[in-house]
Amino acid sequence: PSLSRLFFPAPRPSYSASSFPGELLWMPRLGFEYADCNAGDCFPAALLHCPNARYCIMYFHSNGEDIGMSHNFARGLRAALEVHVLLVEYPGYGISPGGQCDEQGATESARVALRFAHEVLRWPWSSIILMGRSIGTGPAVALSVKQRFAGLVLICPFLSVRELCREYIGAAAGLVRERFPNGDLISQVRSPCLIVHGLQDSTIPHRHGQQLFEACTSRKRLVAPPDMEHNSDLLENEAYLLGPMREFFGLPGAPSAEMQVPSWAFDKQFAPGFAAMRRSASCPPD
Repeated sequence: PSLSRLFFPAPRPSYSASSFPGELLWMPRLGFEYADCNAGDCFPAALLHCPNARYCIMYFHSNGEDIGMSHNFARGLRAALEVHVLLVEYPGYGISPGGQCDEQGATESARVALRFAHEVLRWPWSSIILMGRSIGTGPAVALSVKQRFAGLVLICPFLSVRELCREYIGAAAGLVRERFPNGDLISQVRSPCLIVHGLQDSTIPHRHGQQLFEACTSRKRLVAPPDMEHNSDLLENEAYLLGPMREFFGLPGAPSAEMQVPSWAFDKQFAPGFAAMRRSASCPPD
């Protein structure tokens, strides 16, 4: 539990059930039968739609932000690359129920969101790009070993939680239970893989990205900006991310049929506490 708090220190929520009209949607954790769902059974995501875009980027954020804090980044991706962007929330982050997040909870939310994109939005695997940043590279790699996608993007990735702990506590890291074994899984990834890791990253040293690149057996590219730090703004310099993504994945690609999002996915009744808030708002003052 203590390591979970260390690696998933959820910030104060930066958004509410009323944020991002037309973008904030709700995904049931067990199946997609909304008629049988209660508020606590669903978790939020934000879908930034781009007309006739061919690709959908699924973004798994870092541990110090929620999807509200990631929203401007997603808007930048959509505008620059002409793609749909689906921001996935972790348990206990933002307004997502679930208590303390851990690697299993984050990966399960990512898995449900991927099923939603494929089964509900009917987006083909060949048009989905998984993108993870920092801790979000764990779920991204885990999902990528199951299926071939249009691409995998790893930003400031780590070899494993144990190996990352080794940077800080040395040999004692051997006592840490393994979480997110990216280094062991990367050779099983069949999707084209773009790794972006700055040379000035003092949180997760660049060698983690370099070694993942060396172990990857699919089509791959490593981008190592000399001035990029762990939390650098990825949109401020085209050479960090946007330029490499255009070149490596051939974005934006040919236009596609319009994405159809069912209206029930946006129903606020699935937001935790929304019914109580509505009752409170409708009560006359004392």
